[in-house]
Amino acid sequence: MKISTRIRYGLRALVYIAEQNRNNNKLVRIKEISEDQNISVQYLEQILYKLKKENIIEGKRGPNGGYKLVGEPCEISVYRLYEILDSEVRVVDCNENSESRTCVDATECRTACLWSKLDNALTEILAGTTLEDLMNNKEMI
Repeated sequence: MKISTRIRYGLRALVYIAEQNRNNNKLVRIKEISEDQNISVQYLEQILYKLKKENIIEGKRGPNGGYKLVGEPCEISVYRLYEILDSEVRVVDCNENSESRTCVDATECRTACLWSKLDNALTEILAGTTLEDLMNNKEMI
């Protein structure tokens, strides 16, 4: 399984915004995030637009503008962010080549239980991890 760059960059940007909000209580400009996290401004704009649309962050335009979190980092799960930034939280889409997108024959599929267990574990880990947990990872390294 490969995690998309949209997810990885989105999480890095949000952790940075949350840290700046907590440490300096200031709005964070997109150029600052871009330079600090080495992410293109254009790509960040797409990511931050989605997060703003889903009320994870709010933005203010103008010379004193920037972004800040709407809620507390401990209230924002990585699973929620994953849902916003990616289309589906799944390890394997068994029917990615099928037009119906429904299991061809789950009773005959010998690997369905494995993929289901992995999907459940992934969901549990993502839902049990908050933005605050990611912020604290810096202290654990």
